[in-house]
Amino acid sequence: MIQSELRCESETQAEMSWEFKPMRKGILKQELILSEFQKQVLIGYLLGDGHLETWGNSKVARLKVEQSLEQREFVSWLFEVFGEFVKTPPKFKAKSIYFNSLSSKQFFIFHKMFYPNGKKVIPYDIETLLTPISLTIWFMGDGSIKSKECNGRILNTHGFTKNEIQKVIQTLSQKFSLQASIRRQKDGLQIYISAKSAGKLYQILFPHLLPSFYYKLPKV
Repeated sequence: MIQSELRCESETQAEMSWEFKPMRKGILKQELILSEFQKQVLIGYLLGDGHLETWGNSKVARLKVEQSLEQREFVSWLFEVFGEFVKTPPKFKAKSIYFNSLSSKQFFIFHKMFYPNGKKVIPYDIETLLTPISLTIWFMGDGSIKSKECNGRILNTHGFTKNEIQKVIQTLSQKFSLQASIRRQKDGLQIYISAKSAGKLYQILFPHLLPSFYYKLPKV
């Protein structure tokens, strides 16, 4: 895990402040390289709520992070992970907390993967990209509980096509030995991870999950 350069001094919805070390002297943003850990976190976040923004024919992109106030621990953690790519600490809106990264060629690489035609998609090589860390980040953002009585878990994938979701399900099966299926809802399609895979899913998620998301874990 990347060493913490962040300290939360106040954890109220009204005010939160951070102290972090400035970018190392002599290091330009053009020279910053995403670590393997940062890449896995980025992939997981982009599969969920994350967004990469670019302009016209530019070959750079920036990461936009925004979550509800209830998820401020998640935002603080993401800020820590991408700290050297971020110039200013998170800020508050009325009902959310957010930050934007610097524009970088590093992020543009992933923009091409996730937005080949301007609309976010599941990358064609998702079976290679998806790791236990990226799956956990995705689950923290878009995972949910089917019901208190059911040990199955849901990944909300409403913005993706049926073919894309089927490829994810295939990856979950072949790479993680998770039984999953498509669950139809009025507003789109979800991935339902069977209660039969609860133990396996727990083993994958728990080592990387933030404490505030433990409630999403299946019971084992």
